[in-house]
Amino acid sequence: MKISSLQGDFKVIQTIKNRDELLVLGSWKDLVRMFDSNRTFLVNRNESLFGIYLCKQECAEFMNKIIQEIDYHEWEDFKIDKPSFNNQFHA
Repeated sequence: MKISSLQGDFKVIQTIKNRDELLVLGSWKDLVRMFDSNRTFLVNRNESLFGIYLCKQECAEFMNKIIQEIDYHEWEDFKIDKPSFNNQFHA
């Protein structure tokens, strides 16, 4: 899942080895802003990509923090061209 927010750009991946563990990828600046730098590690030097492992609860808290910091005032001109629920079946 890709997340773009005021806090930075992140990609969250569930690890195959441990289903309760999630890998969050992002730039050093974005990850250190949200997490402790001691836990952040280099993933790809060429892309300046770093990562951090989180349990699902910690990831939920991370997502909650990002959601709480959304500036809803920017949504005044928000329009949905094609609602995704149109193709769903209703009982």
